[in-house]
Amino acid sequence: MIDTRKNSDIIKSNVRSKGGENITNIKEKILNSAINLFYKKGFEATGVREIAKKAKVSTSMINYHFGSKNGILEEIMEIFFSQMNEYLDKEHVKEKDLEIRLRLAIKSLINALRKNEKMFKIIMLHIPEENTKLVNLRAKKLKEIIFKKIWIDDFKGFENSEGIRYDIIGPALSGIIFSHFLLKDLIPQITNSNIDNEFYEVYPDYIADIYLYGVLKKLK
Repeated sequence: MIDTRKNSDIIKSNVRSKGGENITNIKEKILNSAINLFYKKGFEATGVREIAKKAKVSTSMINYHFGSKNGILEEIMEIFFSQMNEYLDKEHVKEKDLEIRLRLAIKSLINALRKNEKMFKIIMLHIPEENTKLVNLRAKKLKEIIFKKIWIDDFKGFENSEGIRYDIIGPALSGIIFSHFLLKDLIPQITNSNIDNEFYEVYPDYIADIYLYGVLKKLK
């Protein structure tokens, strides 16, 4: 089982099945097994039977709870983005002015990604392009976070201002944050630095300063 205190990947509850076993324990086993297999082997290379074997459940149990392998991945996406939103809501990000909102959002997103790195990499790297339902769901969830929680209406009315490409500087923030976690294993090899708790104490403010006084300098 994944340690929920570190790299948390699922949400728990206490709903019980007719047989007395915690229903969420069964779903948790399936989700944890799928997450680890998707992360190591990729979504397409992992079969339902393999997930069932690792979770020690029948394939019919997977079909009952998720419908299919796609259903498992969709559930992983829902949980991941729900947890990201919880981090943002906890800091009341939407209620703040732009600079404070961005700083809190950056810190919240980084904390959420640290807790759920496996799910993040699966969602960003392993969804098949031909799976339009999940591709569109991912885009929808990201758009809701970026534009409804972080940017809100700050870009409204600026579309043609001074030739600035808001479609570039808007998504750039998520790009800065996400790329760190996609390249995290490579960074120490290049910089000889340790990516530890001390690193993450200062990392959000560095990113905020780069963005606010670099990218957003165009707004002034």
